[in-house]
Amino acid sequence: MRIERILNFLKPKKIDLYVVTEVIGPFFGGLVFFIFIFLMFQALRLAEFFIVHGVSAWTLGKMTMLLSLSFLPVALPVSFLIAVLTAFGRLSSDSELVAMKANGYSLGRLAAPLVAFSVIVVTLSISLNLEWVPWGETNFKRTLIKVGNTKAASQIREGTFTSGFFDLLVFADKVDTRTNRMKHVFIYDEREPKNPLAVVARTGEIAQVKSSSELGSAALMKLYTGTIHSNDIENSTYQKIGFGEYRLFLKIDEGAADGTTKPHMIPYKELLKKIAEHKPNTFFGVEFRGELWRRYAVAMTPLIFVFLGIGFGTIRTRAIRAGSALIALVILLIYYGIQTWATLALQRGQLPPAFAMLLPNIVIALLAVFSFRRATW
Repeated sequence: MRIERILNFLKPKKIDLYVVTEVIGPFFGGLVFFIFIFLMFQALRLAEFFIVHGVSAWTLGKMTMLLSLSFLPVALPVSFLIAVLTAFGRLSSDSELVAMKANGYSLGRLAAPLVAFSVIVVTLSISLNLEWVPWGETNFKRTLIKVGNTKAASQIREGTFTSGFFDLLVFADKVDTRTNRMKHVFIYDEREPKNPLAVVARTGEIAQVKSSSELGSAALMKLYTGTIHSNDIENSTYQKIGFGEYRLFLKIDEGAADGTTKPHMIPYKELLKKIAEHKPNTFFGVEFRGELWRRYAVAMTPLIFVFLGIGFGTIRTRAIRAGSALIALVILLIYYGIQTWATLALQRGQLPPAFAMLLPNIVIALLAVFSFRRATW
């Protein structure tokens, strides 16, 4: 009998299904909308890959999917918040909440199915943050490097000084992205600060070189008919050398400043290993621990947004009810503003990693409790 009572209690009621149904539509609609907006901002970048680099439709689709995957941890909580705001705004404006109250349902009871739904969203977000997003960003970086290596010269803008090209400053009067050939080339190489080089050449070309790592990048630059200007700062000497052909091997290793495996790209198990390898009071120890807590903190926000959405969604002011997206945007700015400040404080050693990354959740949770308790319906 006790088991039957428990099963009967856990069985969804019509009111639960009704509330969840009201939220599911705006949730998926918001999710598609935000991913679409994000991809629109990346449209020029993706078009460049297709036009300049000549990538296939399959590769372009793969890159689009990986970009969308990296945005999901942000899109999921925001879409959920907007869905709750929209659903309870409609229920409030149509006086359906009043009817539910008259039938003995409290706001806490109406929040129960949304808490269950938010647990599903939280579980998905945690899975994304811990494994899928690092995997997606690593694969996107790998694909980006492969595409860049096939048309290395396309990274150099014609008639413009291009910085950051394998840590070089490069200028070319003419660039042919189809053949990777250049005319009237100037290069400033400061990779050895004590002995910087300036190279001027009539023509040049860039050949693809396979890197030892898929997250590294390598190329061979061949320059023809030019001069090398060398300045030895320590000995205060200047040297000029003419050449018929000059070969410059360019390489960025995995993990280098431009190559690079950032903390948010590290898979969960590897991140735990790095945390174990670095002491808590070291720079990398703090950074890796902060990254781990950040992934959990962001994923847990839908639980808070249940009560925040109900609190603001039931406000009777029509302008506030109509501005679900605006409210969500303000809350998002508050959350990430606090997170940015807390991250800086964490890096300066002013806050411990766990508290720094959970601080935005704490502030939003206090706001959620305040709005939920003052909810009018």
